[in-house]
Amino acid sequence: MVIARRSLLWLVSLLALIGVYTLGARLLSRPDILPPTGEIAEAAGALLGRGVQLGAAGEEHAHHQHHPASPQMETLLQEGVTLQGALAVTTGRVLFGLAVGLPLGILLGLLMGASRRTDDYLHPLYILARSVPPLAFITYIMLWLGHSEAHRLIPIVYAVAVTMVIPTYHGARDVAAKYVEAARTLGARGRLLLFKVLLPAAGPAMLGGLRYSVAIAWMTAVGAEMLMAENGMGNLLVGGGLWSSRLQTRSDPAVIFVGILALAAAGWAMDAVVKVVGARLTHWARG
Repeated sequence: MVIARRSLLWLVSLLALIGVYTLGARLLSRPDILPPTGEIAEAAGALLGRGVQLGAAGEEHAHHQHHPASPQMETLLQEGVTLQGALAVTTGRVLFGLAVGLPLGILLGLLMGASRRTDDYLHPLYILARSVPPLAFITYIMLWLGHSEAHRLIPIVYAVAVTMVIPTYHGARDVAAKYVEAARTLGARGRLLLFKVLLPAAGPAMLGGLRYSVAIAWMTAVGAEMLMAENGMGNLLVGGGLWSSRLQTRSDPAVIFVGILALAAAGWAMDAVVKVVGARLTHWARG
């Protein structure tokens, strides 16, 4: 009953947001800033389609649309860009960043949280590292590895790792000393102490950090794609708003809105999965 009520409230709030936006777009009457809901739907349909090629088929497609295709939409369709394809590429990069960055961040956080001496050595270096924006490494990575997938993936791994250190560190540091002493009295050492005491006790904090790491991974992935990528959601967003000069832009706001909404939906879905899995793994903590 509670789940159904929350779902209904979520649906009502979503419909209300759509209604407010639709009304605001009509009152403002600036489609170059706030495109009407119909234009956003048309852009989504075109990007979700089979990547309509220009020529006779493209002209016929644009003719049947209420609003003709913009130069940005035509460019995207010429390149065969689709929303689902771009989203799949970015999702793959996000998952890679999580798969590599999370273990690194968890390991460093546990080492620093469980050992005072390790913390004294590594904490100042970590503070320096986390102060550097992940995207600042792109150019330097290209000096070493050239223009490849590495300069898009490494910043994501870095961002996830440094984000995951803090919740793991505090989760391990905040474990009650009596639990550790009791486990050691009973003979727990090394791996047994790690997997039976430290990790379970730090679990709730780590899962909270995981949700934040997911958001950071998405932001870093799209940022890297907007700077240096020929595919992915960042490339789609840049294709929807191209610079024509330093002081003027020519853009298709409907395409930009479609990209933003797709990213919001994908991030929400991944966060929901992490939340459900985390709740099941730490059900004992709620008690």
